[in-house]
Amino acid sequence: MRLHVHRQRRPRTWLPGAAALALVASLGFASPAAGAQEQPTGQRPVFENGRAQPVYAGEEIITQNVWVEVEGMDTDRDGADDRIRVQIRRPASTDQGVQLPIIMQASPYWGEGGEFLNNDVEVPLYAPKRPGYAKPPDPGPFPYFPLPDKPYDGTEAPHQTINGGTYQNEFLQRGFIFAHAQMLGTGSSTGCPTGGGPDEHNSLKAVIDWFNGRADAYDIDGDRVEADWTTGQVGMIGTSYDGTLPIGVATTGVKELRAIVPIAAISSYYDYRRMNGAPISTNTNVGGDQNSNHNSNLSRKYPEVCDYTKEQVRRGQDRLTGEYNEWWHERNYLPNIGNIAGGVLVQHGLNDQNVKLRNAAQLVDALEENGIPHQVWLHQGGHGDRALSSNRAAWLDLLNRWWTYWLHGVRNDVLDEPAAVVEREDGTWTAYDSWPVPGSESTPLFLGASGDNTTGTLTPTRNVKGRPVTESFTDDMTIDATTFASAEQSPNRLAYRTAPLTKPVHLSGTVHLSTRMSIDARAGIVSAMLVEYPQSGTPKIIARGWSDPLKRFGLDRSYGIRPGAPFSHDFDLQPHDYVFREGSQIGLVVYSSDRVFTLRPPPGTKLNLYTHHSQTRVDLPIVGGAVALTSALGGK
Repeated sequence: MRLHVHRQRRPRTWLPGAAALALVASLGFASPAAGAQEQPTGQRPVFENGRAQPVYAGEEIITQNVWVEVEGMDTDRDGADDRIRVQIRRPASTDQGVQLPIIMQASPYWGEGGEFLNNDVEVPLYAPKRPGYAKPPDPGPFPYFPLPDKPYDGTEAPHQTINGGTYQNEFLQRGFIFAHAQMLGTGSSTGCPTGGGPDEHNSLKAVIDWFNGRADAYDIDGDRVEADWTTGQVGMIGTSYDGTLPIGVATTGVKELRAIVPIAAISSYYDYRRMNGAPISTNTNVGGDQNSNHNSNLSRKYPEVCDYTKEQVRRGQDRLTGEYNEWWHERNYLPNIGNIAGGVLVQHGLNDQNVKLRNAAQLVDALEENGIPHQVWLHQGGHGDRALSSNRAAWLDLLNRWWTYWLHGVRNDVLDEPAAVVEREDGTWTAYDSWPVPGSESTPLFLGASGDNTTGTLTPTRNVKGRPVTESFTDDMTIDATTFASAEQSPNRLAYRTAPLTKPVHLSGTVHLSTRMSIDARAGIVSAMLVEYPQSGTPKIIARGWSDPLKRFGLDRSYGIRPGAPFSHDFDLQPHDYVFREGSQIGLVVYSSDRVFTLRPPPGTKLNLYTHHSQTRVDLPIVGGAVALTSALGGK
């Protein structure tokens, strides 16, 4: 088993115009009134220039609540099928024969959840007792959890009224029904969260099945309800966990899910909670892991029935070794991207330190490889829906054309546009044919030692002469990365810089670090960051990466380290898209534990880096490749 990894980008296998329209035709789009038994008397949707018009503004909105039964699923073990509570808002015209498509948002956040229990990060590192492959420790027998006393159907009051926000206000008036679904184990739904597992997505697939007559739903009185007011065509949108659920549901292959808009979303939970085998935190929750999410999301009534799944999540995440296992594989959506039946519009922050950019980069790669129509918007913000706030008119117009095309089947130009839009450092938005930006090539820089823990060199020229050089640094988890980046000298990090750039240099993609090193202990953390050093002022951290050398032969197994023995260790930093300014220097800082993002082992572990004969190098994805970088460094 291996984690989905970046591959060399292949030529686009879908044509934005003709091929996407052929896909629409092959999927058999119905007109909004298809299937109606009588001629509709209500307002039909209206389209101009490929955009849905606000013809339902001012019309009465019908709100209803249903509980969709998930046949054969019983995550809370109460002997009854789990149920998903769905709040629906639709124009009154849908009671007059007009059928409309649905935009659905699913979330674990609509309810008063439990405490976010962070895991302890100030712990010793997992260290196999001997070099070579180490079998994971036996977690022991699974505890006994009693079955619930009786079934629960979710209808016990009170029920939260869900506020749909900007997107509901914008598109409900334009001919789209809005549905808000509470995830398993949250709010008025039954069942239990599963830490991003298949049950969370299959239960939401059941909601789409109900929209299309393949599942049952009931109102609060227990009466069966039919969704005869919809065409059955569905789109999903959301941010963070709410943006991750659409990816998971789409990979089930449910054919009526025509389009998704994942914003700041996770494409592989392993890559959210681990990087290069090392457990990592978000910038807001040090020590957070999947068990933390399970606890905080659990907002259903009688939450104690989910102690069983809570323990399943704790064991499955294997925080001790950090290894990729079958449990994590079930929460990796990338291998199943080819099942997606429609289009994908990705939005993500270049500086998101919660759901880091690797999740979006891998998703875009997988969409490209599988020929799935897609677009990506990358903004300069962190975690959230920045495009809505910083480029509101353009983003809402894109969404209008996106939903109109995919859900109403109205032909427009939405897929004829460039596939990528990036907010540049000055706040302008630039379109590209793909992302990473075309012409980006892996370009090596070689490390030259400083010899005194000040700052060494980064050059395009291999170091093939001279005596062997070893540089050492000592782990100290009390020092943060920003201090390492700005320190002129430190025994706790190694730093290297290029000469000042004579022209701007555009980085687009994933930085890769190849090292030859040793550690004087049986385990250690290796971290690195790419830094821009301006002519004056504060250094800026551009990309970060963290790694566990025990995973140097694969993420699914740990190999012990012989203290002091050299070994090769290669790993990626988080992807980025950044233009280094003229006059600045590109810097690389190598250190051990990261106070914000990694575990914090006791200080004192010594790490050694071998830079002679080009044994350690960093490969940068530079637009224009070696020619552009060498030219900017004053070469020919």
